[in-house]
Amino acid sequence: MKFDCIEKALKWLFYRYGGVVAKQPWPFFIVPILITAGLSVGLFTHFSKESDPETLYGPDRTYSRRNRAYIEDVYSNAVDEDMLARHKTRVGIWGHVIISPNIGNNVLTVQVLNEVLRLHDTITNVTFTLDGESYRFSDLCIQWKNECLENELLVLLNYTAENVVSTPLTYPVYSLPTGEILFIGTQLGGVSLTADGRIMNASAMQLVYNLRYNTDDELEKGFLWEKQFLRTLEDFETDEVTVYRQISHSFELEIDESSSITFELVVEVGVIIVTFSVLSAFSFDWVRTKPILACLGVLTAGLALASTFGLFSFIGIPYATVAGAVTFLIFGIGVDDMFVMMSAWRLTSAYKTTKERMKDAFEEAALSITITTITDILAFSIGCVSQFYSIRLMCMYAAVSVIFAYIYMITFFAACMVFIGHREEKNRHAITLQKVLPKKNAPSKCYYICCAGGSSDTPVDEQADGKLSDTGVMIFFKKYYGPFITHWVSVVVVIILYFGYLGVGIWGFTTLEEGFDFSTIGVDNSYLNEYYGVEESYFKVYGPDMSIVATEELSYWDTDIQEELENTMAKLEDSKYFYNSSLSISWLREYLKFLNFLGITNPSKETFLQVLREQFLSIPVFEQFVPDIIFDSTNSSIISSRFYVIGKNLATTVQTRDMFVEIRNIVDDSSLELITFNGYAIWVMEQLVAIRPITIQTLGIGIAAMFVISLLLIPHPVCSIIVTLALVSTLIGIIGYMAIWNIVLDSISLLSLILALGFSVDYSAHITYAFVSSSAKTRRQRSIFALYSLGAPTLQGATSTILAVSVLSGSFSYIYRTFFSTMVLVVSIGATHGLVFLPVFLMLFVPIKNPCQKQDKKANAYDQEQELPSTDNPVFNLQEQ
Repeated sequence: MKFDCIEKALKWLFYRYGGVVAKQPWPFFIVPILITAGLSVGLFTHFSKESDPETLYGPDRTYSRRNRAYIEDVYSNAVDEDMLARHKTRVGIWGHVIISPNIGNNVLTVQVLNEVLRLHDTITNVTFTLDGESYRFSDLCIQWKNECLENELLVLLNYTAENVVSTPLTYPVYSLPTGEILFIGTQLGGVSLTADGRIMNASAMQLVYNLRYNTDDELEKGFLWEKQFLRTLEDFETDEVTVYRQISHSFELEIDESSSITFELVVEVGVIIVTFSVLSAFSFDWVRTKPILACLGVLTAGLALASTFGLFSFIGIPYATVAGAVTFLIFGIGVDDMFVMMSAWRLTSAYKTTKERMKDAFEEAALSITITTITDILAFSIGCVSQFYSIRLMCMYAAVSVIFAYIYMITFFAACMVFIGHREEKNRHAITLQKVLPKKNAPSKCYYICCAGGSSDTPVDEQADGKLSDTGVMIFFKKYYGPFITHWVSVVVVIILYFGYLGVGIWGFTTLEEGFDFSTIGVDNSYLNEYYGVEESYFKVYGPDMSIVATEELSYWDTDIQEELENTMAKLEDSKYFYNSSLSISWLREYLKFLNFLGITNPSKETFLQVLREQFLSIPVFEQFVPDIIFDSTNSSIISSRFYVIGKNLATTVQTRDMFVEIRNIVDDSSLELITFNGYAIWVMEQLVAIRPITIQTLGIGIAAMFVISLLLIPHPVCSIIVTLALVSTLIGIIGYMAIWNIVLDSISLLSLILALGFSVDYSAHITYAFVSSSAKTRRQRSIFALYSLGAPTLQGATSTILAVSVLSGSFSYIYRTFFSTMVLVVSIGATHGLVFLPVFLMLFVPIKNPCQKQDKKANAYDQEQELPSTDNPVFNLQEQ
């Protein structure tokens, strides 16, 4: 069985293609520029952004999305007019404030409460104008009984600060003389109680202002009110209290702020990459040095990015903050491919024509960058079917950018190589373009340093002249690093280091935690971060409210049904994640107490429903249950109803995840058709639950796909297995060291792991392919040749990628900082595998010849000429084939 048939076909194709580009370079140069110019118009005419957190970070097709669809369908009429905060099915439109005293630690003083009331008046009088009409809070608020939903604590005090002295406040609930229970657990934080349960003092107070959001008109007006709300509170002056603020659109606004930072960083990363590329391509051979070609390589990546972003704008795919990271990624990938192409050019004979050198260079380099491009595209394609829209969006941008970068690399950059090749062929200076003399013919020291370079007119000493093509890094890998890393002492050390690395990685792998921090969505030092800091300190004791919804028509008058519902509620109330029945909300419990008060026992269906509709739900204190009970069109049965439990001390995302899993399990275990829901479940709780299985599934599919690609394109099955094992090893290390670096598993870090699939294979495939392609006589020589031929571009590519993302290290955005941290792990661990571990393991485990592979003498002529170190040590002569 031949393993090299695909390789040979592609190498022959690229060999011919290199000649075509060399013969007619101008079309390959001009067409990419015209395509980029045309597509870039879309950035100015059709550009759009997506910043909704639920859309970006909430997984698709989830339990909570289905449940919300049911609730909004069945309960829509019940909340069109009157609703309470617990009836909301979406985040909605709102403004929140937290107030803490500047002096002392008690917000419940007359002096502080007067400031609170002044703030409340300021908020309720926030006004904006739309189409000539003015709107304020009372025009837009969610209403209950034709009045705006009020903050219970202010209602309890009758909006009079002095009443706090005469009102014996209890916590977390307060019973009104009417029998109505006011829950103030989420309005006061840092509460100290007396022995009889009365409030001594409270460190902070939270006020909530909910607006209607059922129509597009209400959403537009609500957003305008929110922005005015933020501006008003920013200008609110007080010496008595500190005011922290948040609106429902804070996440979107913060994400937009993160996006604006991207464009500032693009210029910075461009300068860094150009500088690095020029320095890497520079030598004092003024003919063979290629600083201009290096700049054109960076421009190639820029053309790919402009084409991608313009194309997506034209076809209506929005931009998001996570997609901005593609900019830095593609600069790294594009420059990596450029270094591989330039390295292949250096390995060609300087005495051949430009056309012949292009053929030889493309025969060797194009297949290598094709392999890495395919693996990158495959990795991103796997991400394109993720349940997280943010990951799909990022991977779509990345995949298409990689495609454009590849196409432009073998067209635009190839044409640039031809132009530079013609200049080099004529022995012209890289900057002045004037014809110069070779170094050995330099008439003066100054001319030798600043002008001389290139080859003699006749190949008197081709090998000596050819050595000038080797950069210092290439010589370092061939003469020093290669022999060093393949020495038997180094091999033993490398093996010990590898198993140490793997052990630490596996330990870290087992400690990785899921997480999601609201404050990490936006930028640092914002009002949102301040708000969440105070909220986490004082307002994580109570909440969230979780609804339990019966989705089938039940016989609520049947004692068996009552018992089953009560058992389900009791299980939840016995859980460590929820408060007991004193804080739960159950219309059925209250109604059964009411029936008992009336002396009605074992009522018939007709009596049960009639008393429920005509008496119970008409009593003011029980009217709150009207939106929670859905009758059929004839009022002869209850088709759905809902109950509520309150979360307890959910201070961390792990606790929130475990709470969500537990309530789902308890609800699912019931013999009744029950579901559970909360407005934040879709993009917070569901992400916490789904992230680990999605990560395992995605990486598993990716590893299998990478193995198939390696098997097809690397002409040696053992090498394909080693590349795959290197990928697994790299992923274990990345995930493990993420945990050590305190990076949690969320949609952002998962995105980086998907990128790792492509990058990890890149570094391994380059070295492995060079090892297999070499015709050196021993395995040690092959490892040294692999490092000599592709060690430099691998190191340069890794360095350029780290430099490309380094500007994100100081970013104000958590998204970009996490991307930087994980990409540093991806690149450093991947490059370490390619440059340290793989040369050793390839030398130890891969047979020197593939019995089914005929050596391509022309393709490997150069490495046969090289003076590689001998392999006299018997450790490396065992079973040489």
